[in-house]
Formats: sequence, C-alpha cells, structure tokens
Amino acid sequence: GGQPEALKRVAIQIRNLLGSYPGVDSIDDDLPYGKSEIVMEVTEKGKALGYTTESVATQVRHAYSGVIAKRFARADDEVLILVRINKKILSTQSLGELNLISPKGINTPLSEVVGFIEKTGFALVRRENGMRQVAITAEIDETLTSGGQIIDNLKRDGIFSISASEGLSVHFSGKAEEQEETFDDMRIGAMVGLVLMYLVLSWVFASFSRPLAVMAIIPFGFIGAVIGHWVMAFDLTILSMISLLGLSGIAVNDSIVLITTIDRRIKSGEEIQVAVCEGSIDRLRAVILTSLTTIGGLVPMMLETSLQARFLIPMATTIVFGLLVVTLLVLFLVPALVMVGNDCRKIKLNFKRVNN
Repeated sequence: GGQPEALKRVAIQIRNLLGSYPGVDSIDDDLPYGKSEIVMEVTEKGKALGYTTESVATQVRHAYSGVIAKRFARADDEVLILVRINKKILSTQSLGELNLISPKGINTPLSEVVGFIEKTGFALVRRENGMRQVAITAEIDETLTSGGQIIDNLKRDGIFSISASEGLSVHFSGKAEEQEETFDDMRIGAMVGLVLMYLVLSWVFASFSRPLAVMAIIPFGFIGAVIGHWVMAFDLTILSMISLLGLSGIAVNDSIVLITTIDRRIKSGEEIQVAVCEGSIDRLRAVILTSLTTIGGLVPMMLETSLQARFLIPMATTIVFGLLVVTLLVLFLVPALVMVGNDCRKIKLNFKRVNN
C-alpha cells in the first residue's frame, strides 16, 4: 500500500533492522531506484490558459513518441503512418522550448505552462491485488539463527509500528508463509487422525472411556520431543511436527499392550487393583522392548553427521526422545487412569443408588 516513496523508506528501515541481527546477510528489496526523472506540474498560469495535466501529457508524448495519423492494410500487414517532431529539432532544443497548443489554438512554450521538478524515480514498482508492494528478502545462516527467530525478532523490534507510521501493512511470505500453510493442514490432519484413532479404539475395546486412557499418553510425547531438540540443539521443524504424529501411533501401541492385558485380567475375575498391578508387571518387558527396538533403529540416523541426513535428524530426535519419555510415563500413567476410570464408575453408581 501507499506511494513508492513511502514503501522505499519503510523498506530501508526494515533492511537496517535485519542487518543488526547475526546470521542475516544478502539483504535486498525489489524496489530499485531508476534514472532521474523530470516531473511536470501544470502551473496556475497554465490552468488559466486552459491546459490540464492530461492535455499537456498527451502533447508531450505525441511530440517525442509520435501520433498515429493513418492506418491502412498492405497485403497481410498493417501499415501505420506516425507523425512526430524531427528528432534533430528535439535534440537541439530544451524540453521547456517545446510548443504546446492551448484549447483556444494559442502556441505556448512548455516552460510557461508547467513547472519542472527533477527527482530520482523507481525502475520497477510491483503490485499485488492492485496494491503497490515491496518485498524485502535476505539469506539466513542456519547455524547461527533461523527464519522463525528472525520473524520473532522483527515483531519484537516493531516492524508493524514502522510500517504503520507510513500507513502501510506488512505480512511475512516465502518460507514463513509456506510453513504456516503446512501447519494449518497438519492441524486439520492431526484432528482427523485422532478422531479416527478414537473411533477405532472405541470399537475394539467396546468402551468410550478406555480409548481416553490409551490416548492420554499422546501429549506427553511432545515433552520428550522438546527435550530432545534442546539436547541436540535443533529447532522444531515441519518434519518434527510430522514425526510427532508418527510418535502418537507408537505411543498408543504401548498403551494398547498394557490396557489389553489389564482388561483380560479383570474379565478373568481379578480385583481391578490387582489386575492393574499384575498386568503392568506382565507387560513391562513387552512395553520396553517395543520402544527400545524403535529407538535402536533410529539412533544411528539421529547421530548421523552427513549433510544429506541433516534434515532427517529432527524427525529421528522427536521419535527417540519422545519414546524415552512416553515409555516411562505409560507404565505409570495408563494404570493410574484405569483406576481413575474405575473410581468414576463407582461414584456414578453410588450417585444413582442414592437417587433411587
């Protein structure tokens, strides 16, 4: 939005702001200065003689570029007859000596009709949806910073107030825009996946409460992922978020192994507390082995130092550290939730009994 001059002023301020951050270089914008321009403004005298901006611009353009006097066809081609002032005359006289014809037919030198302002224009002005815009771009050294960190710094240091001071608006495009779109799609996909997972578990366990105990472990995988990225000095990336969805499935597998054993003991007639304790002991080895085999397979990828595998390391880190946390929690959290669910059923039955 706004005039090109305002866009350029804001672009320079933002470029200076970007230049103050470590790891940012090759800062540029796509609103380059062009050659010097002569801007003509119709004076009060010119307006009194009947000249307008349009009439002056039209006559000056015709003098230098010519005007089409006639068109006619010759064979398959169209021939144009262009009338304009001799180039030698234009080259020997100044712009102000160019004669214009007023609406009343009076010849008037251009210098008496307009005022001249010389300034530097812009070689290119871009538009998006009909609004002028300037794009500020930069390269980032990923070993020193990240795109997300730079965007956070810009917001903190007042990029929106800088633009608002000139009546302009700002939005982040490029990789930031792509990541935002990807995260939106992933959010929808994760919700659909969790709903489908709940429906499948409800059908398998023939219960609406058991799947909640199984799926309660899923959020804790994120704790392990954050710890892992902190230990490995990596930022959370799109691949990290994708691998969190895979981690959810692995974590649910551990919960299913434990819940199935506990339910089987309860159906055989054991007290629920005994079934929970003994079932957890029975499936301890299975839960640990399920996680350790997956961790063992991903550790070599996580410790890989080659450049080709670097973008996969955050994915491996998410699953490895997430499973370490989930495996420890599932042995305590799932049995506890089973007992909580049993207590809730008792409270519900007692409430019905009292009402009756």
